[in-house]
Amino acid sequence: MKIRIFFSFLLFCFLSTALFAKDINFEASVENTLVSLDEPLELNLTFNGTQNIPAFDLPALDGFQARYVGPFTRMSIINGQVSSSVTHGYTLLPLKAGKFRIGPWKFDYKGDTYTSNALTIEVAQGQAQRSNPQELQGQSAIGDIRDRIFLVIQPGKKSVYLNEIIPLTVKLYVNKLGVRDIQYPIVNHEGFSVAEFGQPKQHQENLGGITYEVLEFETSFFGLKTGELKLGPAQLNCNLISKKQSQRGGFSNLDDFFNSGIFEDFLGAYQTQPVSLKSADITVAVLNLPEENKPQNFSGAIGDFDFEVSVSPSEVATGDPITIKSLIKGDGNFNTVAMPEIDVGEHFKVYEPQIKQEKYSKSFEQVLLPLDDKITEIPKLTFSFLNANTGKYQVITKGPFPIKVSKPKKEEELKIVELRSSGDIPIIKEERLGRDIVYIKPHLGKIHKRGEYLYKNRLFQSLQILPFACFIIFSLMRARKQKLKTDTKYARALSAPRKARIGIKKAKDALAKNYKKEFYDFIFQTLQEYLGDKFHLPSKSITVSITDDILKTKHIPDDVLRKLKDIFHECDMARYAASELGNEAMQPSLRKLEEIIDYFQKYKV
Repeated sequence: MKIRIFFSFLLFCFLSTALFAKDINFEASVENTLVSLDEPLELNLTFNGTQNIPAFDLPALDGFQARYVGPFTRMSIINGQVSSSVTHGYTLLPLKAGKFRIGPWKFDYKGDTYTSNALTIEVAQGQAQRSNPQELQGQSAIGDIRDRIFLVIQPGKKSVYLNEIIPLTVKLYVNKLGVRDIQYPIVNHEGFSVAEFGQPKQHQENLGGITYEVLEFETSFFGLKTGELKLGPAQLNCNLISKKQSQRGGFSNLDDFFNSGIFEDFLGAYQTQPVSLKSADITVAVLNLPEENKPQNFSGAIGDFDFEVSVSPSEVATGDPITIKSLIKGDGNFNTVAMPEIDVGEHFKVYEPQIKQEKYSKSFEQVLLPLDDKITEIPKLTFSFLNANTGKYQVITKGPFPIKVSKPKKEEELKIVELRSSGDIPIIKEERLGRDIVYIKPHLGKIHKRGEYLYKNRLFQSLQILPFACFIIFSLMRARKQKLKTDTKYARALSAPRKARIGIKKAKDALAKNYKKEFYDFIFQTLQEYLGDKFHLPSKSITVSITDDILKTKHIPDDVLRKLKDIFHECDMARYAASELGNEAMQPSLRKLEEIIDYFQKYKV
């Protein structure tokens, strides 16, 4: 008998589990199964019968780029039967034209497997409405959105010398698409040095009979090591602008009126979809500098340069300064350009040069002091560089420069001044009359203690702390204000209890006036905003399932979790079946909310 009861109990548990699993239905749906190539659509994955299913990572979809939007829950009561659901929304951006089948999806959660239905979506090259064939005339024949917006990286040369500066261009091609919020490209440049991009240029290009709007970003790069190196890929983020899908199927003529094109254009009938573009990478060969005919004084300059030198003045006296100004200009890597060598021997005192570098030139200003009047010239200056266009070394020589050095016009003689012995000169002390007379004061005046100074006063010393204390307080206040501006998570967590107090006060006012609907609206809104600010989440997306996922690792007592679920349940009941909640339930709901917030604040969850 006991064995029979035991097996009956196991059979009951199995059937109950199976029935419970079947009560949860996994359903996939889209707003429209026919869309245009540049028209995003919404995919909804709905779990009917529960609100505790979290979002899952959507696998890669052929022909679409997916982005998670967020969850929303629903609860309904029909004939006393309560049903609930949670929907996870995704935005799908079509990448190419054609007919695609997406799904079915399988999702494993807590030992149960849920399977959705499959969807068939058609992506049209032109407009989605196919009723009038003439509308297709003039539309682009491109069937893939990746052929309508793409990124290309173009180096000036693919075979370069070490440290040779080469122009680099990144082009964004767009064909019949609205694009905004275009960011500067980021180029992967391991083994290279890449300068910052300048202001982009805009023009049109024709590729394969198709006209593209082109945004061109220009910069330069040079190799830091030799070998076959990969330059790129370049990556750029932007937002595509697409027309919103019209809302159809209203419940009245008034709905159709407000869904008309007039109000769509007035209220904003467009939406944005973020897109990340990536170019192909380019192989660049970085070569060592040639050793053939390499000058001895070569310092590593690479490019195409010109060299100018001026010396002034040409007539000086010994020890007077002579200034040598050297200017190197042209096109190349000026970081590798050094001061041209000059061999002046021991006849000059040489000072360190002053260097000024600009985009297309580099100047040197050096001062020499001639030490001998027999000097007749300043030796020649030599500048050598590798001409990257020809692959050969070039040497430019300037000078020598004739000068005339003369002796100083007047030599200063040393003068020695000797003092006579004090014994030879009698010391006569001048007597001044009246120095031995001391006047008598008729009044004593103000008496000060000897050695008493203001800086030794203890009160004065104590007051010196005030400016320092004010500075510390001001710095802390400024740092806190700056943190509130930059650290959104900290600012939200700090404002959470204050906003909760305001919401509780509103709920108490509604309770005093016996406004049941407004009371539970305030309770629900206060709990959502507090949890959202506390854990830095979108407040509108806070549900029972979300709180379970967040709090399951924080060791929250069971009674607190139970109160939290009770509040969500009572708020849903008040929203969909207010008649089932009596007025006597309002005060306990308020007390539960206060206890939950007090717990989170007290234990710093």
